[in-house]
Amino acid sequence: EADLDTLLSRGGLIWMLAGAQYQTNIGYCIRVAEASGASGLIVTGEWTSDDRHRIVRAAMRTHRFMPVIFGCDGLAAIESWDGRVVAIEDVGTEEPWDADLTGDVILIIGGENAGISDELLATADQAIRIPMAGFTPSYNLQAPMAVVAVEALRQRR
Repeated sequence: EADLDTLLSRGGLIWMLAGAQYQTNIGYCIRVAEASGASGLIVTGEWTSDDRHRIVRAAMRTHRFMPVIFGCDGLAAIESWDGRVVAIEDVGTEEPWDADLTGDVILIIGGENAGISDELLATADQAIRIPMAGFTPSYNLQAPMAVVAVEALRQRR
């Protein structure tokens, strides 16, 4: 259990889902964040009690092992953060294995439809892109998160 200020003061690896809309995707992302050894996860936007119940169910209750902060403003959280900010977005210029994912870092994943807002993207110290091939130029939300989670875990060991 932690509030946003406590989570940010602890530092480490923190994930932010900025603009995610689908409860099941968010639940899966909580599982990925926990498996990556994250200090916590921030979910922007407004969520009802029923929404949070569906999210926790999809997360298979892994939220019990790290703080998950719902409903905060992503930009305000970044402004309170002393560490680095890394965005994972298709406008990125580096691949995950070329980025430094150690130390105090917030990794931002955008929503399913709109990605990371320009305003939030502008706060990033670095933007990384997941390589893609094929006709469909995007992955589901948790796929790029899993790629970066494994790389972050590798670098942090």
